[in-house]
Amino acid sequence: MVTPSSITYKEKVLLYLERFETIDREDNKEKPEDITQKGIAENLDISRTHVSRIVKKLGKEDLIEEKRSSVDGHNKRLKTYFLTRKGSEKVDELKKALSEVDVKIIGSEEERNIAVTDLKEETDGELDPLKALSILKDSEENEIDMHEYRPIEPVQVTEEIPKVEELYGRDEELQKIRGWLERNTPIMAVLGRRGQGSTSLVATFIEEVKKRHILWVDLEKKSSENFKKELFNFLKEIGDVGLEKNGETLCKDEILSQLLKQEAILVLDDYHKVKDEIVQFLNQLMRKIEESQEKTNLRLIITGRVGTPFYNRFYQKEHLEKNLVKEMKLTSLDKKDAQKILDKDIEDEALERIMMFTKGSPLLLKLLKEENEEKLIEITPWEEEQISLLMFLKTKNKN
Repeated sequence: MVTPSSITYKEKVLLYLERFETIDREDNKEKPEDITQKGIAENLDISRTHVSRIVKKLGKEDLIEEKRSSVDGHNKRLKTYFLTRKGSEKVDELKKALSEVDVKIIGSEEERNIAVTDLKEETDGELDPLKALSILKDSEENEIDMHEYRPIEPVQVTEEIPKVEELYGRDEELQKIRGWLERNTPIMAVLGRRGQGSTSLVATFIEEVKKRHILWVDLEKKSSENFKKELFNFLKEIGDVGLEKNGETLCKDEILSQLLKQEAILVLDDYHKVKDEIVQFLNQLMRKIEESQEKTNLRLIITGRVGTPFYNRFYQKEHLEKNLVKEMKLTSLDKKDAQKILDKDIEDEALERIMMFTKGSPLLLKLLKEENEEKLIEITPWEEEQISLLMFLKTKNKN
């Protein structure tokens, strides 16, 4: 009879790796750190030495395979681990055995017993079998208080999110942001040149998120006072966050403390236009994250320009090295994606000229497709003759 305490570390590693079965195993695809020895050790709270021994044994039993892969945040290839077919079959056996293990759930409308494997559906995906086992090992009564894991009604303040009709050429970057959300790095900075689509990329990602509180803030439109008030109102709407009745006078420190407790995503758009007072606020946020002994639930995303002045940044190189901040620098689109935006199979030579002028900017390519000459004159140094030439070049289809 399987019990929560009888599950071995080898079996826990197998259950853990099942979470990543959808990851593309191709060598040219960057992998998350979670499937390295370091990631397994940190997520399962096992020593690196112990993990090294476990994966070696699992490999010998043909339950996992080891691959040298490019890993997000690392310059050299690292060992990564995937379930084999035999490993997947072993996980299925484990889950079948766990389906016969009952757990008492309390703190919901009624106390009742359900199978460990049914907790994932009960909690809207919050408790998979592995996470449930981790909680149950400290429970003498084999029970789980559902207060912490009940599905939340997310507060999503997203009126300022720009409408994105279609996102071109950013599938890999979108996948990286999805992966970041599941990791322990609290801050993501998405940086690019004007028109490279950092805002559109993050807006597309946020539209996918259904189970977290979200606040989207357009910094270009916000004074520091309005920013603070918006954060306060967001916390107040979430409710049950320890705010005083007369909370209009809530200080920065109290707002920061409450923010860090929330299962929320805060998006600060157009960070290159940030006010000094907001930078100071975020400096305080970074200090609180560094000082905290516990992992914060808050996730912060900023979008901005690659050339944002150093003095306007609230994070330093050391924060990147400590894995408190992840930077994503957007590159230009390639010819294939440019063709998709222009919606035409353009002659190679003509496309080369277009790429030379636009530098693969999604915004400029879109304006070119729409023949929005007025906007192109406003935001580029191009003369009318150059724009007319580009308009002509985009009509030169391949035969």
